[in-house]
Amino acid sequence: MAAKASSLWETLSSSFLTCTICLEPYCQPKILPCLHTYCQDCLKKLLEGSKQELRCPECRKRVPLPAGVEGLKTNFFINSLLDLVPPVEKARATCSLCPLIGQDAGSAAVSHCLDCADNLCQVCARGHRCSRLTHSHLVVDMEHYCSGKYSEEIRKRQASRCKEHKGEDLRYFCIPCATALCRECRLGPHLQHPCLSLSEAAKARRPVITGLLAGVEETVELISQGKLRLEKETQQMEAWNLNVRSVVQQTCAKAVEQLLTHQEKVLGQLSGYLEEQKKALGLLFSELEFQEQVATTTVAFAQKVLNLGQEGEIISLEQMISERLQQLQSFSWEPLTFQPPSLHIQSDLLSSCNLFRLELDEKAVAAAPERSKEKSTELARNSTKWKLRKQEQIHGAEVEKASGQEKAPDGKSPGLAEAGGPPPSKRPEVPRLVPQPVFFCSFWVKIPTDKERPQVTGLCPFGPSEVLVADKQNRKLKRFSLQGEFRGIIPVPSSVAPFSVAAIGNKVVFTAGSQLYVLNEQGGLMWQKALQGGQASHAVTTCDGDCVVVCVAGSLEVFNLKGHLLEKIVLEGSRERCLVFLARRKGGFVASDWYRRSVVLLTRKGDLVAECREEQLGGHQPGSVCADAPGIVYVVLQELNKVVAFSETGEELGSFVTAENSIYKPRVVTIAGDRHFVVALTNGTIHVFKIKYQGK
Repeated sequence: MAAKASSLWETLSSSFLTCTICLEPYCQPKILPCLHTYCQDCLKKLLEGSKQELRCPECRKRVPLPAGVEGLKTNFFINSLLDLVPPVEKARATCSLCPLIGQDAGSAAVSHCLDCADNLCQVCARGHRCSRLTHSHLVVDMEHYCSGKYSEEIRKRQASRCKEHKGEDLRYFCIPCATALCRECRLGPHLQHPCLSLSEAAKARRPVITGLLAGVEETVELISQGKLRLEKETQQMEAWNLNVRSVVQQTCAKAVEQLLTHQEKVLGQLSGYLEEQKKALGLLFSELEFQEQVATTTVAFAQKVLNLGQEGEIISLEQMISERLQQLQSFSWEPLTFQPPSLHIQSDLLSSCNLFRLELDEKAVAAAPERSKEKSTELARNSTKWKLRKQEQIHGAEVEKASGQEKAPDGKSPGLAEAGGPPPSKRPEVPRLVPQPVFFCSFWVKIPTDKERPQVTGLCPFGPSEVLVADKQNRKLKRFSLQGEFRGIIPVPSSVAPFSVAAIGNKVVFTAGSQLYVLNEQGGLMWQKALQGGQASHAVTTCDGDCVVVCVAGSLEVFNLKGHLLEKIVLEGSRERCLVFLARRKGGFVASDWYRRSVVLLTRKGDLVAECREEQLGGHQPGSVCADAPGIVYVVLQELNKVVAFSETGEELGSFVTAENSIYKPRVVTIAGDRHFVVALTNGTIHVFKIKYQGK
C-alpha cells in the first residue's frame, strides 16, 4: 500500500497531469484512440477550419472527428486524479459550514473533512463528528491535507457518479448492455438483465489488458534488441569498409599509372554500395526508434490505468486500451543483415588492369523500408504553385500576377504600365534558377565538455566563414567553421538553454523560453526582454542590418540593439497563427505557421505575399525555413527526411536534399558564407552543401 501511495503521489507531482501542448494542467481532458490526452481547447486550436479529422501531435495517428472535438471521449481517469491535487493557497481557505448556520463567512479553515470534502474552522471541526451520520468521518489538519499526505485516502473515497441519478454511485455492471449502473438504474430498465458488481467486472477484464500488455512489452524488447543489432551491424560494416579500402589502396600502390583509373572506379562502386547499405539501416533504425517510443508511452499509460484507475475508469478505457495494444503488438519488421561484397584480386598485375571485382548484395539494399518513398510520392502529387494573394487592377479589370514575373527596381511589375502611359516594351524571359546541392562536409557538434547528447534548435551564420549553433540540451552556443572545425563557445547566462539564435556583426541574439537575450562581442549580457504571447519558444532573426525580429504568437516584434521596441508587425489573421520558425529573405521574411500548418512569405512591413498551405506540403507540418541571396526559399519536411525549394515567387522547384543525401530527421537550416547550405539533423550531425544554380 505504501508503494501504491508513493506511486500516486509521484503521479500527482509529475508531468502526467500536464498537457504537452499548453504545458498547463489539463482542462477538459479529451483522450484520443491512441491513448494520448490533451485539453479540449488545445485540440480545437490544432483543428483547421471545418476539417473533420486531426492528427495526434505525438504519434501522428489520424483521428476522425464526426462530432467535433467535443465528441471525443472525456478522460475521467485524468479528471479524477486532478481532483486529488491539493489547493496551493491553503491560507485563504474559509470554513464551508459557518455561512450555513449564520456565522462569520470569513472564518479561517484549519481542518478538512475527507468524507464531506468541506473545509472547517476550529469550532466546526470540534463538533463535526458529534452525530450518528458524521461520527465515522475522517477530519484532518488543513496543512497535512494541502501537503498531499491524505491523497491516497481521498482516492479511496472517490466514486464514479451516475449521470442519470444525482448523488448515486455506480455499483453494478450490466453484462448485455456493457455499461455501469447505479442502484436506481439496476432497479429500473436493467432489472431483468444479468449484472455483476463493479469490482467483479473490473477483475474479469484486468487479465485481458494484462495479457495484451505482456505482448506489447515483448514487442518493445524485440525492438530494443533489433536496434542493438543494427548498431553492431553498422560498426562491423565500418570496420569492413576500412579493411577493404586498405587492401584496395595497398594493391593499387604497387601498380603502374594506368591502373589508377581502375582504382577510382572500384572505390566509387564501394562507396555507392556502402551509402545504400547505410541508408537502408538508417531508415529501419528510425522506424524502430519511432515504434519503440510510441509503444513505451502506451504501455506506461495502460500501466497507470491498471495501477491507479478506479473500476469504472478501467471499464471505460478497456476497449480503447485493448484496441491500441493489439495494434502495437502486431508491429513487425524484416531485419537487415549486411552482406559484405567479395573482393577478388587478380594475381597477375602486369597482364590485367582489372585488379578487382566488387560483388554487391543488392537484395539487402532493396529491402529498406518504403515509408519515406511513399510520402515523397504523396508530396509530388499534391505539389502546386503557391497562392499569390496580391492582385492589381488595370483599367478597371483585376489581373492576377504571374508567379514567374520579376519586379522592377521601383517595386512595380515590369509587365504592367501606369494608367494612361505607353505600354512597356517586351523584356526577354529570365531563366528560372534551380538550386542543386554539392556535398561540402559533415561534422558532429558534440564537444568534450558536453554532458548530454546535442540537441540543435538554432543555427545562423556567424561572420563570413562560421556558423553559430544553439545546443539547447547542453545549454551552449557553439562556433564552428564551415569545414567543421570547433572555434569555441559564446558564454550564456547560467541555467539558460538557447533555442533560436541570430547574429548582428559580433553581437549575438538568442531566445530561451519566453526571454530575449542580446550579448556583446565578449559574451556579456547587454540586455534581456520578457516576451509575451504564451509561446513555449520564440524564433528570432535580423533585419535592416542592426535590428532584431522575434516571433510572438501571430506577430513580429522589432527591437534595436538598445532594447527599444521599434514596431510591432501584426499579420493578417494573427489570432489564428503561431510562427515557430522565422528567417530573413529578399525583401522581407519567411516563416512556418504551425497553427495553419503552412509557410508564409511576408514583406518587410508584414504584408502577406504568398502562403503555402498544408495540402501543398503533402499534408505535413513545415519545419525550419531559410532563404538564399537570389530569394529561393528552403523548407524542412522532417517527416519526409527532405528539404524542398521554392522560387522567390512561390513556384515549387522540387526537392533540394533528401535521404539520398544522408538527410535523416532534419531539424534546422540556414545559409552561410558563399552559398553554403547548412542543415542540422536531430542526432546533432551537421551537413554542409555548396549551392550550384542551374539556369544561371
